[in-house]
Amino acid sequence: MNIKSIAIALTILLVAVLATVLMQKGNYVSQATEHYEKTTTATFKGSSKIIEYVATSLEQNKLLWALACDAVQTVKTSQDMAKLEAKYFPTTKGSNSLSKKTRRFEATGSYFIVSSFDKVDEDKKTQLKTLSGLNNIDVSALLGLVAPAAPAPSEEEEEYEE
Repeated sequence: MNIKSIAIALTILLVAVLATVLMQKGNYVSQATEHYEKTTTATFKGSSKIIEYVATSLEQNKLLWALACDAVQTVKTSQDMAKLEAKYFPTTKGSNSLSKKTRRFEATGSYFIVSSFDKVDEDKKTQLKTLSGLNNIDVSALLGLVAPAAPAPSEEEEEYEE
C-alpha cells in the first residue's frame, strides 16, 4: 500500500470516529435533559404538596384563632359555642364533657381549642344538658405547646356532640 491509500483510509476512519463521537454526544445530552426533567418535576411536585399542607395548616390555625377570639367576646353557653364552630368549620363538630365542664373542638388532631364552663344546666322540658358560663378558652395547642393526651371518657362521663 502506498501512502496515498493509507492517508485516505485514515481520513475515512477519522471521519467515522468523529461522526460516532458527535452522535454519542447528542445521546448524552438527551439523556441528561431527560434525567433533569424527571428529577426536577418530582422535586417540584413534592415541594408543591409541602407548600399546600403548610398553607392548609396556616388557614386552619387562622380560623381557630378567629373562632377563639369571637368565642371570648360572644359565647355564654356550649350551644353558642357550637353555633360559632359551625360558622367557621361547617363540617366539624366539637364535643362536650359534662363531667369536666369543657367543650373540645378539633379542626385537626394538632389544632384544637378547649373551652371551660362554670356549670351544667338542664332544660326541664327537653332534659337537654348544656354548659353555661364560659370561663376560659385553652389555646395552648395553637401556640404549639404539647398538651397531654385526653383520657378516654369513662362510662359515667357523658360526652355528646352538638
